[in-house]
Amino acid sequence: MYAQLCKRLSEEAPNFDPPDGPCTFNRLLLSKCQDEFERRRRASEIWDGSEGSALSAEQEEERAAAKRKMVGNLRFIGELGKLEIIHESILHRCIQQLLEKRRSRPMVDLAEDLECLCQIMKTCGKVLDKPKAKNLMDQYFERMYQLSSNMELLSRVRFMLQDVLDLRAANWVPRKVAQVDGPRTIRQVREEAAHDLGVYIPPPSSHGPPRSSGPISPLAGVSSFFPQPGGNRTGMEDVFMGAVTLGTGPGVISSQPDKYGYDSNGFGGGVSGGGSYRPRQQQGNKHFNNQNYNRQQQNNQYNQQQNYSNIANKDLPPRFKKMFSHSSGGGSSSSDGEVSLRPAASSMMLKPKTPGVLPQSALGQQGNDHHIHSSLPLAPQPQPPNQKPTPPLMHKDPPILIKQASMEKSKANRNKGPSREEWLRRVKNLSEQLMKEQSLDDTVESYRSLKLPERLTAEAAQVIINLLLTQEESNRELGSQLLERLRSEGLMNVDRLFDGVKQVLGRLDDLVTDVPRVKSHMAGILGHLIASGTLPLADVAEPLEGGQHFPLFLLILQTLHKLLGKSNLTQTFNESKVNLLNLLPESDRTKEKLADLLEDRELSFLFPLLRIQSDLWRALIADPTPHAFYKYIKDTLDPEHHTAPGFINALMTVLVKYIVQETTLAAGADPTTIPEKMVTEREQELLAKFKPVLQAFLHDHLPLQVTAIYALQVFTYTNNFPKGMLLRWFVNLYDLEIVEEDAFLTWKEDLSQDYPGKGKALFQVNQWLTWLQETEEDDEEDEGDA
Repeated sequence: MYAQLCKRLSEEAPNFDPPDGPCTFNRLLLSKCQDEFERRRRASEIWDGSEGSALSAEQEEERAAAKRKMVGNLRFIGELGKLEIIHESILHRCIQQLLEKRRSRPMVDLAEDLECLCQIMKTCGKVLDKPKAKNLMDQYFERMYQLSSNMELLSRVRFMLQDVLDLRAANWVPRKVAQVDGPRTIRQVREEAAHDLGVYIPPPSSHGPPRSSGPISPLAGVSSFFPQPGGNRTGMEDVFMGAVTLGTGPGVISSQPDKYGYDSNGFGGGVSGGGSYRPRQQQGNKHFNNQNYNRQQQNNQYNQQQNYSNIANKDLPPRFKKMFSHSSGGGSSSSDGEVSLRPAASSMMLKPKTPGVLPQSALGQQGNDHHIHSSLPLAPQPQPPNQKPTPPLMHKDPPILIKQASMEKSKANRNKGPSREEWLRRVKNLSEQLMKEQSLDDTVESYRSLKLPERLTAEAAQVIINLLLTQEESNRELGSQLLERLRSEGLMNVDRLFDGVKQVLGRLDDLVTDVPRVKSHMAGILGHLIASGTLPLADVAEPLEGGQHFPLFLLILQTLHKLLGKSNLTQTFNESKVNLLNLLPESDRTKEKLADLLEDRELSFLFPLLRIQSDLWRALIADPTPHAFYKYIKDTLDPEHHTAPGFINALMTVLVKYIVQETTLAAGADPTTIPEKMVTEREQELLAKFKPVLQAFLHDHLPLQVTAIYALQVFTYTNNFPKGMLLRWFVNLYDLEIVEEDAFLTWKEDLSQDYPGKGKALFQVNQWLTWLQETEEDDEEDEGDA
């Protein structure tokens, strides 16, 4: 789905690059794919370098997560290749790197690369396997074949390689996925019983032709399992039909039809070509005309009745003549040494069949398909006079099998263990016991002995947190310590714990009626989990973006302030790189409103520069001379903040706002039209006037210059991109040597999503940036020639 989305974007997204080159979206996408592929190798080398020392549980989790992401990225790259977004040559280079031999690297360390290789081959191997690339593909698969038999590799990896080899051998047609076992119906139990029996004679059907009680071949019972190509297949044809082919040689019964249309076993050939088994790939068209087939079946039955005596007396092998001659009494062997296929009289297969217990579906017939018998049809034989009916052969007592299956099913249900509700009830009882006895160690041990399935740990965390929300503060702290202990002792995975937290957050608003201060209680629980390092602050902020459950995140920060203090909270907050503006409701998403909220909750120390923009604006309006403005900054702002991105952002925003309000965006100006030349010249003069102030903080600081460009971008975005303003300012900043060309080009290539309006801004200045890049390249060539 994501690859198809990228396909749409590559076709419809605006292009900011030259027309003769790749579109902007494709270029950025290819760059990102390359970064992810190279990051895979770097991550692999990091983990390989730590093989000598045992990894902790947390490191194992990180490694597993990195591996899942790596395999997923490779699959995504393969899907892009299938849609021809990524060129085949790039995919070939990826495959070659994954198969690359390195002497210093043990064979066992290739496992992750080979897993990625299998993923990309399964995804886009069919696209790459073209005649022009046959030599390359043959080399790849020769190498994969050698690796698949290398016993140094894990069995799982060798089987994955073998699966890909089989996939190519099958012309890239995947095998059908096996159905997942689940609860079975009585019909399925009966069919399984019939399957275990091997062969049986189906009961008489009121819809089908009457069955004779004359001599029956011991293999005739097989026919009921195998519907003709027009009938319903049971899925077990290959298993049973494989036993029918007896091979060749002396004493082996031939399956070739004779002059009467029967094979040498005495069975009618029907439409199956003598009844011989063929693989599914060779069976031809399964959907033929049932009417013609039914007509042919009637003709076969008529011929069988006319020629029965001749067949029984002249054309059958001696073993079957012996059987037919003893059809009334029967036996397991003959006097001349011939071995009969009929079982001994004491065999369990000769037990009488209980009528009506075998499923109708086992016949392979439904409705009008009752005319179709099988690929080895049993010819209806005439009943000789004065002869008792021959009892059915090859039967096992189905009721016994069904009873056994039912007993096994009941036993399986008893061994299934507690239900989901029972597990969660036990977890809740443990938590309530903790609240009463206040014994954390005993509760942890009780949880350990509970042996809760991993799949239920997220719901267990949800149950514990839901209970804590209704408790007093001391119990909430104790419950938080329980979650910390479960996480630290490996009894609860951090991902599962966080899933439980998100489930509680999903219904937090519904709990307000029962627990009025539910957000404050939730903030206390999450604050303790973050302070102990159980959950990262950035992860907790993720489900709260867009103002969800506001002001929960501010309450969490207040809890952390009490637990950690100012300095530790500041460090934790800065390391999380949380954008606090994105956690506010959309109507309050301004720096001024954020400053008020932080001040009310005594958290202003987290953003010491948050009010600097309003302070700078007041100082500039009070005395709009560059000297006074620069002096105010030096006198009031701590020097350590002079290189802070927040200060540069505020400084650039204030100066741009002041200059355009005095010139191109003055009262009464139309932002949808290009200003007059005299007005734009006045704008350039004011910018040149404040050039020393900007250069004092931006000179030789490329990252800060990029920050200044972003501040200009956001200002134009908030003012609906006044016509020509962004391009005009880019040119003036470059001509006045306030911002260097490298900063402009870095801004162009940067993929940061922290600042709105980047796409439209690129569209307005893309042509100028292309000129700037070409000019820089020409200058470098001239310097090289000199």
